Amino acid sequence: MKTYKLNIILSISLLCFAFVSCKKTEQVPVISHLSLFNAMPGDTKLLTSFRGTKPLDRYYDGLLFYYAVFSGLNKYAITKEEQPLAMYRYPDTLPTSKPLYDLNLKLKQGSINRLYFMGTVEHPDYLLSTFVPPAYNVADSTFGIKFLNLSYQSKPINVYLVSNGERKEVEGLAYKGETEYKRYAAALKTGEYTFEFRDQETQKLLASYTTNGVGFAKDNLWRFRNFTLALIGLPGETAEVLKQKPFLLDDY
Repeated sequence: MKTYKLNIILSISLLCFAFVSCKKTEQVPVISHLSLFNAMPGDTKLLTSFRGTKPLDRYYDGLLFYYAVFSGLNKYAITKEEQPLAMYRYPDTLPTSKPLYDLNLKLKQGSINRLYFMGTVEHPDYLLSTFVPPAYNVADSTFGIKFLNLSYQSKPINVYLVSNGERKEVEGLAYKGETEYKRYAAALKTGEYTFEFRDQETQKLLASYTTNGVGFAKDNLWRFRNFTLALIGLPGETAEVLKQKPFLLDDY
């Protein structure tokens, strides 16, 4: 009889544990990935607030984003499908200050997203990009690059690969336009790649980017990875903080 009762108690305990475990599993939120990039030319510093337009209690409630700087600090894990986000021009963060950007982001659960801030202080603009970085076979020794035009009010551009000859990679990429990922070899002794951004109509060279270390045997930062190569800056400008130039972003 004691054995029978003990078995009943153990069975009930196991059922309760299983039920609690299932409930805990069901309550685990699905995370979406969001990274932010300040592509607004100049010295404008942006301060984040995931509280929307609710006043910031302190400056350090948010994170400062400098122009053309991208690191692990730019990446967030989001659990909401609708996420408010305000971006203030630092130091304009008083309770009466209005943000440059007042957004309500709609992110698909489990998605990978990047939010680009462009334009000018007088005319702020943005682009929300959702993407799926491809996976690579170890035997292939390749990596991926997609191209993006973030140059505010720029005309359509072409992108050329000019290593060992010349090959057109992208044609007529308009402002806010982006391509799919293109694969490139990264085997041992692979040479470096040079990409040129040119005005589609005039073929004027706007900017160029050359890789570094694609064929390295050790500590290779390219192989099996994905990147976005963006054209940032303003057309016709010559100052370093304003002119058109390339920028490489790590896409996982």
